[in-house]
Amino acid sequence: MFAARCVICHQSTAQGVPGIYPPLAGSIGNEMRFKDGRDYLIHVVLGGLSGPIEVKGTAYNGLMPQFSQLTDAEIATVLNEVLTHFNAPEIPKDFAPITAAEVKRARATPLSPSDLARERTALTNQLRREGAR
Repeated sequence: MFAARCVICHQSTAQGVPGIYPPLAGSIGNEMRFKDGRDYLIHVVLGGLSGPIEVKGTAYNGLMPQFSQLTDAEIATVLNEVLTHFNAPEIPKDFAPITAAEVKRARATPLSPSDLARERTALTNQLRREGAR
């Protein structure tokens, strides 16, 4: 699923393109420590992401399209693939894969771009407090 949907921007290694497309590898596993992190990742895939963000100290200002056309199971599959293949050292030992039911629940409450930005900021602050960023 990653190869079919994400590799064009995030590259086959999930390292992204500096300044344009952020790396997924080694950058999203810590989010799994929190329910809000799980929800945030689902919301990003569902609604896309635009505007400036910082990942691992590098600024990005690209555009990720929404993938709401994918099924709940497909979204869960691609997120779990990215998490387990490219973020295994970061994900908690008790990590439970994201489920289609979680995606369905998130899909029922879509976020505006500004809501998504607030969700990202809150999560980033939570990760910093925990020493994970």
